[in-house]
Amino acid sequence: MLTPDYLENVPAAMMRLWQQVEEDILQDVARRIGKMGDVTATADWQLWRREQTRLVNRQVLKILAKYSGKSEAELRRIFQTAAAKALEDDDRLYTSAGLDPPDPNEDPALLNLLNAGYEQTAGTWQNLTATTAATVSQQFTAAADRAWLQVASGAFDYKTAVRRAVNGLAQHMAGVTYPTGHQDTLEVAVRRAVLTGVNQTAGKLQIARMEEMGWQFVEVSAHAGARPEHAKWQGRQYHRGGAVTYNGKYYPDFEKATGYGTGAGLCGWNCRHSFFAIDPDLDPLPAWSEEDLAALDAKNIEYKGKLYSRYEISQKQRALERKVRAAKKSYLAEDAAGLDTTQSAVKLKTARQNLSAFVRETGGRNDSARTFVSGFGCSEARTATAASGRNKEP
Repeated sequence: MLTPDYLENVPAAMMRLWQQVEEDILQDVARRIGKMGDVTATADWQLWRREQTRLVNRQVLKILAKYSGKSEAELRRIFQTAAAKALEDDDRLYTSAGLDPPDPNEDPALLNLLNAGYEQTAGTWQNLTATTAATVSQQFTAAADRAWLQVASGAFDYKTAVRRAVNGLAQHMAGVTYPTGHQDTLEVAVRRAVLTGVNQTAGKLQIARMEEMGWQFVEVSAHAGARPEHAKWQGRQYHRGGAVTYNGKYYPDFEKATGYGTGAGLCGWNCRHSFFAIDPDLDPLPAWSEEDLAALDAKNIEYKGKLYSRYEISQKQRALERKVRAAKKSYLAEDAAGLDTTQSAVKLKTARQNLSAFVRETGGRNDSARTFVSGFGCSEARTATAASGRNKEP
C-alpha cells in the first residue's frame, strides 16, 4: 500500500526538477524584459518585441530539452520504487497465508502494467510540456506590452513598469496549457500528473496481484482533509466482486462503494487514498475505528484564538511556504532584470518571519524542501538579508 504521506511526497523529486525549469525560464524572461531600455518608438518596439518573443520560444525549447532526459529517468525511478512499495505488504500477507507470489520483477503481467502506467504518465506530461514554449511566449509578450504601454503613456517610470512585469511573471507565470484552455504552473501540473499516474498504476498492480492470488478482501487508507465524497468510504473494509456477509460482518462492494476505476473515485484524480489486501479472519476490524475517522478532522489546534484541524493548519502552512518561495522567485527575477532587489528582499524576510512564527505557534516544523528555489543559494540569501537590513519598509 502507498500511504497518504507517501503519495503526498512522491512527486517531490520531479517537482523540484521542474521548479528548476520554471526558474530558468523565469530568469531568462526577466532578463529580456529588463533590456527594454529606450525602445519607445512604436515601430522599433514592435520589431524588438517580435524578435524577443521568437528568442523566448527558442530558449524555452532549449531549456526543456536540457531537462527532458533527467525528467524521464526520474519518473521511471519513481514508478519502479512506488510499484515495489505498493506490493510489499500485500505480498507479505499472501506469503503468510501459504501462497507464493512471484517476484514482481519476474512477473510479465505486472511488468506490463507498470510500463503502461509509466508510458501513459510520461505521455501526458510530454503533451503538457509541448505547450510550454507557446504558453510562456504569450505571457512574455503580454507582460512586455503592458510594461511598454505603462512607460509610453507616462503611467509609470521605466523601472517601476519593469518591476511590475517581472514580479507578475514570478507570481503567476504558467507553464502548461490544458486542452480545455486552463493554464497551470509546471510545478502544479507535474504534481497532479505524477501523483495520479503513480496511484492509479499502483492500484492496477495490486488488483492484478489479488487476482493472481485469488484474494477479495481489502481495506482503504484514510487521511485528514479528505474530500467529503471520499471521507465517507475511507478507512473501511470491502469485498471485491460484490458485497458479501462474512463471519457475520457485512463487506460492501469495493468498486461500487469507493468509485475505484473512475477519475473521481479511489486512486483517481489527485487522490491520496490507496488500499491493501486483508485477511478477514485475522483482521475483522479496520485499522481506523469510527471514532478515529471522526477525529481526523477534529478542530483541536489553537491559532490566534480559533481552533483548527491539523489538515487546516497544514494548508495554512503550505500557503505561507508558497509566499516564501514566491518572494525568492521575485528576488531572482528582479536581479535578472537588473533591478534593485531591496524591496523583494524585505518581502522575503517578512515571509520567512511569518512562516517561522506560525510553525512555532502551531507546533509544526519547518520543511526547507517546500521553500527551496534552485537559484537561491547561500550567496543570494546573504545578499537578500543584507538588503532587507538596509530598508525596514515592506
